[in-house]
Amino acid sequence: VKIDEPTVSMMFMVNNSPFAGREGKYVTSRNIRDRLFKEVETNVAMRVEETESSDTFKVSGRGELHLSILIETMRRQNYEFQVSRPTVIYKTVDKKLCEPMELLMIEVPDGYVGAVMEKLGTRKAELLNMGTRETGTTHLEFKIPARGLMGYRSEFLTDTNGNGIMNHVFD
Repeated sequence: VKIDEPTVSMMFMVNNSPFAGREGKYVTSRNIRDRLFKEVETNVAMRVEETESSDTFKVSGRGELHLSILIETMRRQNYEFQVSRPTVIYKTVDKKLCEPMELLMIEVPDGYVGAVMEKLGTRKAELLNMGTRETGTTHLEFKIPARGLMGYRSEFLTDTNGNGIMNHVFD
């Protein structure tokens, strides 16, 4: 079975904030390292790499949701750590730098189409298909870089007053 490569990475670090040690039982880099490498044994789409710093680990996964599930699971297991912002993993294909693309499908009431298209335009989305339904909704399909979707869900919910439906898959 071919497993797709990770597309997003985050740095997992020992918590060094002023409030360190107040929320978790496992706070050392050794505890975090052991837990991350244990996760890789069963989570075949995830990659963990050690960095130059002994208290920082680069964790790569299939998307924001994939990594956020790991973060939440570790927090519930009493691990305390901090994470960096997610970054997209670029690949070189035929000596050309490529980034992961996603197919985004949106179902939104007609009155919110302009706001959605404007926001996605600034995020480098390319409209592939658009159609209206008899129910007063519009179906939109976009091709968008994975980095363009990071942080968009909350904007989308605000722009559509919670009336829109958004789904995306890797292209």
